[in-house]
Amino acid sequence: MKRFLALMLAMLTLTGCFADKDNIINLLSSPKLSQRESEIVRCITEHLGEDVILKYPKQGRNISPVQTVDLSHNGSQEAVVLYTAPNTGGNVRMAVLSKTEGQWHVDYDAEGYGTEIYNIIFANLDKGQDKHIIVGYTFSDSSEKFLAVYSTSRGKIGDIQYQACQDFMVEDVTGDGISDIILASLNADNKNTQLRLLSTQDNTFLSNVATKQLSVPNARVTNIDISNTDFSDRQAVLVDYTDSYFRVYTQRVYYDENDFTTILKPDVVQKKWDYDYNINSRDVDGDGFMETPTVITDVDPTPENLKFMEWTGFLLNEPVRKYYGFCEAENGLYFPLPDSWQNLVTLAYGEEQDNWQVIRISDGTVLLSFTLLPTGHNQHTDENGTIVNAGTLQIKIVFDESVPKDQRDYIAKGLMYIR
Repeated sequence: MKRFLALMLAMLTLTGCFADKDNIINLLSSPKLSQRESEIVRCITEHLGEDVILKYPKQGRNISPVQTVDLSHNGSQEAVVLYTAPNTGGNVRMAVLSKTEGQWHVDYDAEGYGTEIYNIIFANLDKGQDKHIIVGYTFSDSSEKFLAVYSTSRGKIGDIQYQACQDFMVEDVTGDGISDIILASLNADNKNTQLRLLSTQDNTFLSNVATKQLSVPNARVTNIDISNTDFSDRQAVLVDYTDSYFRVYTQRVYYDENDFTTILKPDVVQKKWDYDYNINSRDVDGDGFMETPTVITDVDPTPENLKFMEWTGFLLNEPVRKYYGFCEAENGLYFPLPDSWQNLVTLAYGEEQDNWQVIRISDGTVLLSFTLLPTGHNQHTDENGTIVNAGTLQIKIVFDESVPKDQRDYIAKGLMYIR
């Protein structure tokens, strides 16, 4: 893919066209529009008098640049379109359209606050009937985001609040049945980043109802998520972040009486992670409780990119380890191992390229041999091997005959792609 992108860049340069990587990816991944979506886009081009380039959100559930949604809960669908156009400046624009007498028309069209779209969410932020449009604008490196909240009350669209932040999430964490906004503010020099809760609770407008400082100054927030917890009837908020020394922390809080209550201090689970991707908490077993990864420091050092790792649920009354295993950090591949193997095995690279092994310490037996196969490789496995997939990656696992079938299935089926 990287080679193909480079070729596309070279071709565009030679033909006098210039595009960044994000625009090329948008072009490569753009699905064909439906007839309805084409009508909506055509309405915008007629409104502007020029063609538009649709902008795809980088994250979230709403990944299309053309969204149809009932903003007023009246049974009719409005269209929300994210786009740029050659003569409207470099920032993304947002248009909102409605349909009357079988024809689409533009009700709102305005410039946003960034050159890319991080995500777009539709939610009720107050007790009114009309949904709000919450847009995260960003730039090519996604290092900074602008959160913009648009009101759609009585069919009139307008931005009512916007602010810069590192990341944000829209969920009901106050427990009143109305969505709230949880955001991580930008860093001030040598100051601790703030986690803030914006809500219309007891108000008719969004206001700050709770604040929690993250534990280190200049924190870089990599993830905000929610989880069930045994400590409260309300959902917990998890924030994963790193400091300037590549240490990773996870802070866990829940909302209670106009404040954030800490469930577990962030220095309880720390790890060093200096790879070019983030390692964040996730629900590894689908039970609604988020787990946090921890790198296990072994007495017997393992090769640099091979790390024993466990996933533990800290949002239960007593912490519960869900998985023990290892990851090959360069490729972002995690495999669970039987709990009974802990302290009895070590990790090593094989003689061949992209091969790594789990070795029994007592006698040097290679219990598992993993080989990352070339893209498009088609290979049959023998009776002791199997091929598993993580996205476009294929990994062949060869088992020692001493590994029973239930353990083989557990290891093979538990592959996680964490990159």
